Amino acid sequence: MKHIKKYWQIIFPILVMILIWNFSAQNGEDSDSISLGFAAKLGLPNGVVRKIAHFTIYAVLGITLINFFRSIKHRKIIGFKYTIISLAIAATYSCIDEFHQSFIPERDGNPLDIVIDSLGACAGIAIYIAIYSFIKSKHKK
Repeated sequence: MKHIKKYWQIIFPILVMILIWNFSAQNGEDSDSISLGFAAKLGLPNGVVRKIAHFTIYAVLGITLINFFRSIKHRKIIGFKYTIISLAIAATYSCIDEFHQSFIPERDGNPLDIVIDSLGACAGIAIYIAIYSFIKSKHKK
């Protein structure tokens, strides 16, 4: 049963990457129509909503990556090495994704988005580590 759980742990980051890729493959008009809908509901400018979306989806990617590396090593603590590897994968994927977007009509690859994506992944990893450490400390008592 533990082997099945390991396989699911790698499927989650792959699914998030596929989701990101699909969002990036939308032309500018389709992408704008989605973000404009959220912007109207939230009462925020479209540009802000788009940057929040970048940050959030990469935070989720960071969480799924660090969870995968923790699960394959059966670690009770999360090592610095796997934290850096998770962040590096997310940041690299962001670069690839922005490059991909540069070929999509009405879209462009934005270096600022790479920074926002990487910060999102870093935040997701930090949140995961904080929650995981808190839960582990409660179980020790």
